Amino acid sequence: MSDFLFELGVEEVPVSEIETTLNQLKNKFQAKLEENLVEFGKIETAATNRRFMIYIGRINEKANDSEEQVKGPARRIAFDENNQPTIALQKFLEFNQVELEDLTEIETKKGIYLVIEKKTEGQPTFEILKTIIPGILQELTFNKTMVWNASRVSFVRPIKNILALFDNRLIPVEFGGVHSTFFTHGHILLSDTPIEVKSFRDYCEKLDKNFVIAREEERKQKIMSEIKDVEEEFNARVGLDDRMLEDYLYANEYPVVFCGEFAKKYLELPAEIISTFMIKEKKLLPVFDQQGNLLNIFVGVSNIPDESQNVKTGNERVIRATFEDAKFFWDNDRKDDFVGLREQLKNVTFHKDLGNYNEKTERLASYVDLLVKETKNEPVSQPLQRAALNCKNDLVTRMVREFPSLQGIMGGLYLREKKEPEETWKAVYGHYEPKGFQAARLEHLGAGILSIADKIDNITAFISKGIKISSSKDPYGIRRDANAIIKILIDFKLDFNLDTLIQLAASKFAAEDEPDSLAEIVKQVRELFFSRIENVFKDFLKLRYDVVNAVLNTGDLFIYQMYLRAVDTAKIVKTDSIEDLIALHRRLKNIIKGADLYDISEDVLVEEQERILHDIFKESKVKIETMLSNHQYLQGCSEIMEMKPVIDNFFDSVMVMAEDQKLKENRIALVQQLEQLLSKIADFSLIVE
Repeated sequence: MSDFLFELGVEEVPVSEIETTLNQLKNKFQAKLEENLVEFGKIETAATNRRFMIYIGRINEKANDSEEQVKGPARRIAFDENNQPTIALQKFLEFNQVELEDLTEIETKKGIYLVIEKKTEGQPTFEILKTIIPGILQELTFNKTMVWNASRVSFVRPIKNILALFDNRLIPVEFGGVHSTFFTHGHILLSDTPIEVKSFRDYCEKLDKNFVIAREEERKQKIMSEIKDVEEEFNARVGLDDRMLEDYLYANEYPVVFCGEFAKKYLELPAEIISTFMIKEKKLLPVFDQQGNLLNIFVGVSNIPDESQNVKTGNERVIRATFEDAKFFWDNDRKDDFVGLREQLKNVTFHKDLGNYNEKTERLASYVDLLVKETKNEPVSQPLQRAALNCKNDLVTRMVREFPSLQGIMGGLYLREKKEPEETWKAVYGHYEPKGFQAARLEHLGAGILSIADKIDNITAFISKGIKISSSKDPYGIRRDANAIIKILIDFKLDFNLDTLIQLAASKFAAEDEPDSLAEIVKQVRELFFSRIENVFKDFLKLRYDVVNAVLNTGDLFIYQMYLRAVDTAKIVKTDSIEDLIALHRRLKNIIKGADLYDISEDVLVEEQERILHDIFKESKVKIETMLSNHQYLQGCSEIMEMKPVIDNFFDSVMVMAEDQKLKENRIALVQQLEQLLSKIADFSLIVE
């Protein structure tokens, strides 16, 4: 058994790109090795913003041998009447460089065929790795890429080094103008000499000596231990969330926790301003007492082990100056008529081809009006309308002009200061969230409704202007906004057809002089949502691909229903009855394939088994549809399967495709209604057994 070590050294990669890139690398190495019949053990991964590492232990030195059956001509045309090889057989033998005695025969539905049992010896794993590594790197996708040298390779950041070892042998590869070597590098500030690597153990030990903790879990333990020390010292709680922890893990190769303080007078500022500034602007953590009150202490993580005092002092100086500015902005912005600031939005461009923010808020108000009706939240219509019209006013405040990360939050706080209703200010406060599907859940429904309105406007606006997105290009965050809408609908259990909102939003941007403009915008927005639903269900909810495909059969965008159907279908496919269910659905679909839609006429039910099936179906249908309308998909599916013996008797006893056209159409109609009812749960014919 051998092992394989791969490291890609890069210039500083955005933290947001690291986890997805690392997962891509792992999945692609796994897929390529399996494809080439190489057996291997566990794949270990690690990353910082300056390196990606893959280690595979217990990897075979060569791939497994493979056997392939090459099908030749049928026996009847391989030999003539004298049992001599025909030209067809001779050409087959010549092309495959084999003799007649190398052939065997197999029996198929179409007769007996001649075949070659071809055995191929497995390649050395070293050679396979040498071939696949450049291709894997080329296939990686990123949100943004750059070209930095004459190779014209496009990558997330310039590549600095490639380390690729099979046991202690260097695998010679080149990518982006960089050739593989035996060398890696240590800490960017504390180790300036290339480090020669002989093995994985050598790699870990030498990185540690050069101030790089390779494994994320070890860095995490160090950070959490030092934060716990701070909490115990001050009898306090540090405001560390998963997103900040991820930032610290990937941005610091040798993390050191430090603690600083600021003057208590700044605690007069709203806690949200202090916390948001520290987290979003400076990557620092607020500290709270046991009652949840903000303390004049902050915590940060440094990448420089011996400079924590200097880092602490520097951050204290920056925070003092910033909080002084923030206090000035806060005091002066509150003197303004905040609602009156909306008039100034006419001078703030949303996008050069899409008007100003005043116009945008008018659109948001119309979306909110629709959404409160669709979600049956009419009692909050007026305060949410007011929130929609004023949610962008903070863009012209002193505070947000200086600290853009506070937009939305400041709007909510200023409205709260002006004694606006809670429904209004809380909606504005949270309407920029969530930023994607994996972000924290919104707590306030009004913020969720306004967030949907804001994001559907962004999506539709940019799509209407022909802005294209791809796996590596999404400059306006359209996919992220779509994912966020999906999250809100699921989190708040909002059960309505998103198509109605898409239609309204598209009408705001459709060109009046282009008849097909509206339909084209709607089509592209719907395609985006179906692709994002598929992505969210597979990648974030970890649902099987065939389960996801089975619930995307609906033409409407009842996204919350899709989610519930997918979750229940994932449970159904694990039951003992799944094979019968798949077979039933495939049989139903095959019979009605290509048929027009017909109505059932009870007068044309002549056979006993079709009358029995019709009566039972008619009785069960109301009960099942009630279950499905209440999202009881498991129970509904169970009720349908209760009818299976009767359905089987129908198919065994009744000729659906009767010669009499009326009988045929009536029986097809019965099968169609059965299939339609089952499809309201999922298209089980797409489930892979």
